[in-house]
Amino acid sequence: MKEDTVRFVARITGMLLFVAVGLLNLAPGIGALAPSQFATVYGVVDADATSTLLLRHRAVMLALLGVALLAAAAVPDWRRPVLVVAVIGKASFIVLVATTAGADPKLTSVAFADVAALAALAVAAVLTRAWTTRPPTSG
Repeated sequence: MKEDTVRFVARITGMLLFVAVGLLNLAPGIGALAPSQFATVYGVVDADATSTLLLRHRAVMLALLGVALLAAAAVPDWRRPVLVVAVIGKASFIVLVATTAGADPKLTSVAFADVAALAALAVAAVLTRAWTTRPPTSG
């Protein structure tokens, strides 16, 4: 394969990884509209109104991150800042789950999904060259 073809395939693969992680983050947004799903996903049963409100807000924030990741797939200048936010959000949840005794085991599954998302974002960052200095554009 020619070098240009390899770069093109790498860039498209990276963009598709941004899309995949974006869609993964959109999925919890359903919880904002259907809080009954929190029992299935997070193991939260019979939450009080305040806890439900906080979980619904979390769902909205994850959906917003999903939209940002989808946009970053198409807009190269957005990739770096969106990656920083996504990495901080996912890493913080992983650390919180790992350091909180007595949390519902279903949260471990969510944390593992975040680990997979971090790995996908790392590959996406490399493939789309989000962390490298861009050569000046000719024009």
